[in-house]
Amino acid sequence: MEFMKDELMEKASFALKEAERFGASQTQIEVFRTRNSLTRLANSIIDQNVAESRITISILVYLGKKKGSYSLDAYANDDISKATEAAVRMAKVSAEDKDFISLPEPKEGSSKLSISDMVSESTANATPEERAEVAMSVINTAHDIDQRIYAVAGAISNALTERAISNSLGVETYQANTTSNINLTIMANDGNEETSGWASDNRRNFHDLRVDDVSERAARKAAEGFGAIDLDPGEYELILEPATVGGFTLFMIYTGFSALRYQDYRSFLRDRIGEKIFSEKLDMWDDALDKRHFAPRLYDNEGFPKSRLDLVDDGTVKNLVYDSYTAGKDGVESTGHNAKVWGSSMPFAGHIIVKDGDSSVNEMIEETKNGILVTHFHYQNPVDPTKGMMTGLTRDGAWLVKNGEITHPVRTLRYTDAFPRFLSDIDLVGRYQSLRDSGAIVPPLKLPSFNITGSSKEE
Repeated sequence: MEFMKDELMEKASFALKEAERFGASQTQIEVFRTRNSLTRLANSIIDQNVAESRITISILVYLGKKKGSYSLDAYANDDISKATEAAVRMAKVSAEDKDFISLPEPKEGSSKLSISDMVSESTANATPEERAEVAMSVINTAHDIDQRIYAVAGAISNALTERAISNSLGVETYQANTTSNINLTIMANDGNEETSGWASDNRRNFHDLRVDDVSERAARKAAEGFGAIDLDPGEYELILEPATVGGFTLFMIYTGFSALRYQDYRSFLRDRIGEKIFSEKLDMWDDALDKRHFAPRLYDNEGFPKSRLDLVDDGTVKNLVYDSYTAGKDGVESTGHNAKVWGSSMPFAGHIIVKDGDSSVNEMIEETKNGILVTHFHYQNPVDPTKGMMTGLTRDGAWLVKNGEITHPVRTLRYTDAFPRFLSDIDLVGRYQSLRDSGAIVPPLKLPSFNITGSSKEE
């Protein structure tokens, strides 16, 4: 397993010196190395095998309160020097940002994580042959589940990342991670109807991927999806499998808990910190140091140390997440949550944990009189972020539950509802499941009320 810590840190140091030479008053350099490999499946065959290795250098400079930035996929010192000079030129012609106080100063990080907690040699060194072996195994497993299954699609991947961050105030950090993933969409057809099922798993160690479980789960969802009915819009009980909870939690964090959106009056939590707006059964925190995450981290994208931060305690909103810029505006300390989210640098909690309970999905079904069991959502988007209003579609399996039993699969449904409303009451909180099918550690949930606003029959 090859690491490039010394080289990455050396490049960051060189860029810092160049920025100082060109007149920058404060500078931050991030040198990010990725090595990604992927085997893609389609129509129950391996149809693509790719690998990519790249190094990206991001340069952020300040001239007083004027900011300039530049990113490049190059490694030569001459290129870094030219990019640094370009960033300084941009700063010179930029307007002053009166809210900027300072980049973060060095702070001692946690010693909770060792390199073995973040990196797996088997993942870093996984070969195309190993991924192909997994691919053929999941294809065969899926087709053995049901003769109506006709196509297995998806991807199997492994990656190594390294990140070196330095700034002109003395911050110098480095961390590495390995990640692996399998995600499958399996399709079935009985001559009259086509169905699909989905499942996924994420692990630090490639050999720990639950490949058989993923294949069997996705295949059974496809096989059990025949005979789908249309469902009228209305208010239903909802059983959310963990992937569903993880999916909407990402948007809830993005639209509500980021200090940037709060300061811009775009958060549904504006003026509600310290208020109980969720069910007392909801406890949620962010902890990148928790070894249960498949990609734990020591530092954020500014090199600020990670630590646990409580977000919701017994339904009460406790904290926002900050980076150095938003912390400076509010006169508080960064919480170590700077990240790049959909192309923007902002505070974001990317290691969410929702406290589990003692229920199971089967028990949730038994307790449901008129509800829907959902595999996961897609095409989710904010409708009104200031109210926490979201919309999205069910995908790859949803079932009608009547009087404690699953009765029929249902065709695609659209929901439109607000986090403070549908999470204000939670019937049951489940135990963590075996598959890690989202970026968060979350259990299944049963909600007593959820608004279905459309169906494929209408769209």
